[in-house]
Amino acid sequence: MSPVVHLTEDQIQGLADSTLRGPEGMAAREHADTCEECGAELAMYGALVQRLAMLQDPMPPADFTSGVLEAVAHREHHLSQLRHTVLAAIPAAMVGLLAIFGWALSAAPTVHVDRLLEAWTVGRHVVSAAAPVLEAARLPIGLGAFIFAAAILLVLVRALRAGGAPATASS
Repeated sequence: MSPVVHLTEDQIQGLADSTLRGPEGMAAREHADTCEECGAELAMYGALVQRLAMLQDPMPPADFTSGVLEAVAHREHHLSQLRHTVLAAIPAAMVGLLAIFGWALSAAPTVHVDRLLEAWTVGRHVVSAAAPVLEAARLPIGLGAFIFAAAILLVLVRALRAGGAPATASS
């Protein structure tokens, strides 16, 4: 004698809300008609489906539409202010950059260019010296060596700017 196979919950729900159709629906209906357990569950789900069908959607509040429109208008106003702020900041930033470049190039352009090239060269040498250290050692050791080298280079740059005299610590 083979054990009785009952309907799954999905099949019973499908029968109750009439979404299980075709040959599978007919076979499930025949089983529910002959099986007391599945028939009882189908009756329970059927009653639930009937009660749910009688429910009505709640009415929205009277001021729902005006509240939504007010929220949309507030959001649009906020976005418009943000857009105007950004659009006003762009020309201000451009004027600031032009002022900085004008100042940098006005007095002695070669001095500024030389300092920029010197900083670029020093930075390039620091990176080329630090790269093998970072590859050969673990990260903490490499970072420590890089910080140490940067400190030494900073002291050397200050000494060179002071006219070749070593920097002294005086109070």
